[in-house]
Amino acid sequence: MSKKNTLIKRNISILIGLTLTTVNFPSLVYANNDKATPLAYVSNKAIENNPEVQEAWHAFKSSIYGIDAARSGYLPSVDASASTGYEKRNYGIEDGYSRNTAELTVTQMLYDGFRTSNTVDRFKHIQLVRYFELLSQTERTALDASTAFLDVQRFKELIELAEANLKEHESVYQQIEQSVSAGVARAADLEQITGRLSLAQSNVLTEYANLHDVTARYLKIVGELPLPNIKTANLNEDNIPISIGKALDIAYENSPTFYASLYNIEEKKANAKAQKAAFHPNIDLSARYGTQDKDELGLNETRTEARVGIDISYNLYNGGLDNANLKQAYTDINIAKYQRDSSCIDIRQRLQIAYNNLIILEKKLPILDQHRISSSKVKIAYKDQFDIGQRTLLDVLDAENEYFQSNRSYIVTVYERQSSILTMLTEMGKLLPTLHVMSDKYPTLKELTDDPIIRDAENICPSYDVAATLNRITFLDKKAKLDDDNDGIINKQDICPSTPSSTNVDLSGCTIYNEGNSKIEIGIPFFADASDVRDEYIQEIEKLAYFLRDNPDKKVEIQGHTSLDGDEDYNRKLSEKRAFSVAEILIKKFNIKPARVKSFGYGIDQPRINEISVKANAANRRIEAVITDN
Repeated sequence: MSKKNTLIKRNISILIGLTLTTVNFPSLVYANNDKATPLAYVSNKAIENNPEVQEAWHAFKSSIYGIDAARSGYLPSVDASASTGYEKRNYGIEDGYSRNTAELTVTQMLYDGFRTSNTVDRFKHIQLVRYFELLSQTERTALDASTAFLDVQRFKELIELAEANLKEHESVYQQIEQSVSAGVARAADLEQITGRLSLAQSNVLTEYANLHDVTARYLKIVGELPLPNIKTANLNEDNIPISIGKALDIAYENSPTFYASLYNIEEKKANAKAQKAAFHPNIDLSARYGTQDKDELGLNETRTEARVGIDISYNLYNGGLDNANLKQAYTDINIAKYQRDSSCIDIRQRLQIAYNNLIILEKKLPILDQHRISSSKVKIAYKDQFDIGQRTLLDVLDAENEYFQSNRSYIVTVYERQSSILTMLTEMGKLLPTLHVMSDKYPTLKELTDDPIIRDAENICPSYDVAATLNRITFLDKKAKLDDDNDGIINKQDICPSTPSSTNVDLSGCTIYNEGNSKIEIGIPFFADASDVRDEYIQEIEKLAYFLRDNPDKKVEIQGHTSLDGDEDYNRKLSEKRAFSVAEILIKKFNIKPARVKSFGYGIDQPRINEISVKANAANRRIEAVITDN
């Protein structure tokens, strides 16, 4: 081996030492807790340590005190004053004497033009703005931590690949070096393999440098170095919708950033109402009691004075200040509305990009996988042919580099796909629930308000056209034209919102059962790791119950199926629970006799599409009703 190659290997060893210097944290074991995933761990750590999350948390706590301060306007104001002193004068009976006074005043607001009530409402909405900003920052931090973790995992894999490539080049180098020494190979071959070996060594150095960079970013976000021996992340994709329309609808339904912008509008409206109070009179109930031990002449005569009354004050003119404040408040409302629209646009843009990236990457993965398989076969074949003189050294090295690049492209694409999924979940407000990450100290929305904002015509994002680059179609986000489940019934009229597109449906979008049916898919999506049937999908089960009532000679077996990702035993149990939930509703809610209803979970045994992707997972994750004669 040349001195140059020895020096390069020494540099690689130094960089490895710098990159892999870690604190001896204890290894984590997640085997007994399905929810404690590596992504959940790093997200929790980042949320605990991240200063931006802590800033948002204390901003939320500060808003609580703002409400308390505003509510003080409902309570009386109690003031006490006292004085003592010596007075000297050149008139009166006494030219010098000491004098003591004391006074207690109580003032209770009776009417202030609703300034106090609107100020309280304003600070309540400020609290909700801070709450959703806290959730948004927490989601963003969880996304950054998860992405940093995936980056570390990616470059660890790329280092293994680059080192394997380097080992292959070293093996070929030694073989050529021996052949040159024996006079069998040419010196030019040795120079050629030396150059390729240097490139392979450079690739290893580059990957270690990249790992060093992403490790530093991981340390910044999470607050600790990556743990050794932590298992690879496995993302749960149950919350990924199969259309951009559904994804956007979920985002506007759950995004904390969007709801922060909505409550910001309400805060500005409450402020405008509070400013109107300046045009109303102020009415206060006041009581005062005072005492003094000397009169105005300086004589020792204790006097007391008490007063109870109603005080009315009304400003006639203050230079136009109140009018200017009101106009400013109305302008702030318009600013808040534009901020809401900007929030809509940002969410839409980020979600569109992530969704289209996901679709493109899923189409690329099988192609890249085939490329690396073919490259592996070519590499082996060329090596065997080179050994018997049918291939040149250049052919072998080109095949080796082709194999390295194809595997690298595949690994990078796998991790880019996972990053796109994380981004989609974040924009839809689903990342924290998917990772099972949420701080116990965060209150729920129900604990903060009894009157949450409802997504109606005044609280939605503006209509827009989405140019779907992948399919060159236009998606119009108007409820009157959307048909998310592609069953031919628009969303507005569809009371069974997830009916499979191949199913025969009625005018309400629900499955039509008839005596000719043998196996029908029931459109009931479930949350990740959950088996509860949501209320909006009961209608689909009700249609099946009506059919069974009208056909007492029929019975049904409810079959549960899952996607191919995840643990096989866990998926089977989950499919059994989901099938049982549907069967239980037929029996208990719709009074179908238990003897006519059975449930069974097939897990991953009967996939419709034999692959793991968003499209395949959505098709494989299903509930079917198999109808037979009684």
